Amino acid sequence: MKKTFVIFLALVIFSIPSIVSLVHSGFPLTDDGNWMVIRFSAFYEAIRNDQFPVRFLPRLSNGYGYPVADFLYPLFMYIGFPIHIIGFSFADTIKVILGLSMLSSSIFTFLWLKKTFNNLTSFVGSICYVYFPYHLFDLYKRGSVGEILALAIVPFILLGIKTKNLIIQALGYGLLIVAHNTLAVIFIPIILGYSYLSSENKKFNFKLFYPLFLGLGLSAFFSIPAVYDRQYTLFSTTQVSDYSKYFITWDNFNLLGIVFLIFLLLGFYLIFKKNKFASYFLTVSILAFFITTPLSDFMWKTSFLQSYVQFPFRFASVLILTSSYIIAAFLNNLKIKESLIFAFIILAALFFSSKDFIFPQSYQYHPDTFYSTNRDTTTVKNEYMPKWFNYMNQDYKNKVEVLKGNAAINNLVIKGDKISFNLDSKENSLIQINTAYFPGWEVKVDSKKTDVIYKDNGLIKFMAEKGSYLVKAGFYETPVRIFSDIVSFISIIFIIHLFVRKKYII
Repeated sequence: MKKTFVIFLALVIFSIPSIVSLVHSGFPLTDDGNWMVIRFSAFYEAIRNDQFPVRFLPRLSNGYGYPVADFLYPLFMYIGFPIHIIGFSFADTIKVILGLSMLSSSIFTFLWLKKTFNNLTSFVGSICYVYFPYHLFDLYKRGSVGEILALAIVPFILLGIKTKNLIIQALGYGLLIVAHNTLAVIFIPIILGYSYLSSENKKFNFKLFYPLFLGLGLSAFFSIPAVYDRQYTLFSTTQVSDYSKYFITWDNFNLLGIVFLIFLLLGFYLIFKKNKFASYFLTVSILAFFITTPLSDFMWKTSFLQSYVQFPFRFASVLILTSSYIIAAFLNNLKIKESLIFAFIILAALFFSSKDFIFPQSYQYHPDTFYSTNRDTTTVKNEYMPKWFNYMNQDYKNKVEVLKGNAAINNLVIKGDKISFNLDSKENSLIQINTAYFPGWEVKVDSKKTDVIYKDNGLIKFMAEKGSYLVKAGFYETPVRIFSDIVSFISIIFIIHLFVRKKYII
């Protein structure tokens, strides 16, 4: 027990340089960092206003609302909710999640590798996971909190595979999908391959998929609507980025560093030692590296890679995992004295490779109100706006307007995705609520649901006959979302059942 504590303490101490910059009073200036904080602040407002699960963020898109939480990795925001409640600012909440994710990466990687290797080699492998150049680039240049969180979950799943723990694997798969759906698509096939190699039964066995199916069930509340509801958005007709600008070439090879070349050489060495796992991870590494280079341009011409993965260098995330295993496997083949020498050389190469990314280039000092009042969409090309919406970058004077007829609006109350007001209509009138319509929005006039008109400009409109009414508009779960929520709920109950009955070893 004491030895384990010392190792974990050493892991934390060695990992601290990777996150010490997060303790700074400012917030690192990154590509996506501000957007993540703004999105989280809007998410926090939504959940405080009783929207759960959160899908539509009413404040964003200039107050018209944006259903971005229905599509893009909400796990960090759910985790951030209690952290913000206990007193952390919006920006500090994101920094806490980033820091804990990096520390978790080192601990889970060590625990996973320790199931195969000794303490020293597992320790070095876990440090390689944390300090791999692209990992730090993701943290301090891109500011991709979803990817950093997902990279902490991957070794957690692998630990579940080595311990044959169904619950750990299922929770891991579910969390990975909600943490970053794109990285989940990249990593799940790799994890399944590792699971197959780890299986004692060398014949194909559907039991390998049980954890994944249960994980899909846990994440269904998010994953099913994220796929189904995309038909209502601009996503399929929007080119988010030019993929050709994000290949790894000699100009930006420091994203991988000299340590990558070292681990490739070690991987080829291990092939001759007939290490099947090292051979597997080396094969995966070569394929992943190929996809990050311009040589794979023909693959990136497919709509899936362009629209869904977007950035070729995202596949460098795979190399974080594979390098940590191969380096640990290599050191484990050596005698103690030799392993210490090579561990020193590898760690020196690792820290040299990571020197360009271990600290952010600059900081910014915005008050919380900068994030909590910002009304941007928080995506690159507003690609998840409803396809019928055409008021982008415009503002409105009043939340509710009378477009035609003669009517008075009184006692307007707005609480997140719930809007109510008294309507005194002197004649048949067309009323517009300045909110982007997205499936789930309903309008009730004196408790009776009325038809919503939206296809001409994308805003919520309805006809009101002559008379006085209480109007309530709100965003609710659609049948598909309700089904998805039920699937997740049943999966949670099943997980609890397995835990109570202690039937989680597969």
